[in-house]
Amino acid sequence: MGSTPLADPAASARVPSNPCRLYVAWQDPVSREIVPVGCLSRDTSNGGLTYEYAYLRCAARLDGFRPFVGFPAMDRTYRSSDLFPFFENRLMPRGRDDYGEFLVSLGLPLEAEPFEVLARSEGRRQTDTIEVFPEPSVEDGIASCRFLVHGIRYVPGSQDAIESLVTGDSLRVVLDPQNRVDRCAVVLRDDAYHLLGWVPRYLTSLVRTPLAELGPDAVEVHVEHIGDREGPVHLRLLCALESRWPGGAVMPFSGPDFEPLPERG
Repeated sequence: MGSTPLADPAASARVPSNPCRLYVAWQDPVSREIVPVGCLSRDTSNGGLTYEYAYLRCAARLDGFRPFVGFPAMDRTYRSSDLFPFFENRLMPRGRDDYGEFLVSLGLPLEAEPFEVLARSEGRRQTDTIEVFPEPSVEDGIASCRFLVHGIRYVPGSQDAIESLVTGDSLRVVLDPQNRVDRCAVVLRDDAYHLLGWVPRYLTSLVRTPLAELGPDAVEVHVEHIGDREGPVHLRLLCALESRWPGGAVMPFSGPDFEPLPERG
């Protein structure tokens, strides 16, 4: 299933480079399902800086989920003028000699703020099951976001195929219903039919809904940055996604499950 450009290459400017809200996703160790369970926001409206973290309603219904360290009460909204240690510890320390190279691998400038670095890097560690991703935006009927391609290590030949890509290349989205882990999976390929990896599971609705409602020309994915082959594989390929959002369809990441758990007095 292919995609055609929705706009000129400069359209990636529609995707906010410095988002104000990030979702925190947790992977169930049994089902392997990845579910958004919390929301981290940043507010600069009053000239200052305030971070807020709250659990989402859907987190209370998940068997096996336990509150994160530093956020023990699921019915409380946490506020701080500094980035919470739980998230700060998911960032590479600025003092490391290779910090600049790390930002380059993310396609970010050296002056990028920690919140922006967290949004782009997904805050992933090899030792846990938590990911962070920015809230997709919807503007003028176009849903858009950036994402790191998942599962590259599991696709034979993907590294060589990525080597042949250049920034701005369009990629094709292909529904992957025979995927044993996730029947809603969406795989990416290049024009030479080489498979590259997958759209993150929590973003597949941004592909599947427009395709089902509007057809194959409703979605565009293009290469935004190619990381060093010798670097972390999960930072290898950064893409931008844009899709025409069907009128009347439920907006991405909306509804009761994505509301914060109410605070108790």
